[in-house]
Amino acid sequence: MNLDEAAANFARATRHCDNLVEIHRNHGGPNKGRRDKETSINRAVVVLTVSAWQAVVQDMTKACLDISNPGPTSLHAGMFRLLSGRTMSEIGLFSTPNHENTKKLFTSVGFDARPHWTWVGAGRTGTVRPSDVESKINQWLKVRHAIAHGHATLPQVQVLQAVREATTPPDDPSLRLVDVEQCLSFFRHVTQVTGKAMAAHLQVNPPAVWA
Repeated sequence: MNLDEAAANFARATRHCDNLVEIHRNHGGPNKGRRDKETSINRAVVVLTVSAWQAVVQDMTKACLDISNPGPTSLHAGMFRLLSGRTMSEIGLFSTPNHENTKKLFTSVGFDARPHWTWVGAGRTGTVRPSDVESKINQWLKVRHAIAHGHATLPQVQVLQAVREATTPPDDPSLRLVDVEQCLSFFRHVTQVTGKAMAAHLQVNPPAVWA
């Protein structure tokens, strides 16, 4: 595994999200209002987006391992096999890609992503800081969890427009098209800045899509 492969895998996974967003936009005609079928599409986009994030974190961690492999004839080969075996086990157990588990997995290969989780957002977003990224990752994980486990309601989290707009957060906030587009954009940004930082850490050129 290398970073180019990780970037390509992430791009393929999120392309399906783009397709679902397009299907949502093209379905139902010009009529406005809440559409039950499109709500299911929105839920699918969130699940696929978070899954793509989980997979790319695993792929980037594997890339760190592979580029650090000293080779079978190295004096450090035995130690590398021991450490890489532990990390591969952690990769296999990485099923909840919240910010705590993500940082823990990256730390296992000597990489700290958090300082790089910052960028200048569009419009009123302003500067996105590491604490903002941590909060949004975990909020989207809560939404994904509620969807995947068939909860009757979605959590009252700020990443959902229905929650941000309400004076009193609704008991069952809706998941709108704008929400899933922001979810997809957010995880693409996090992946890009993380991938660029990891490339610098490994002293390799970043994939073109992350440059």
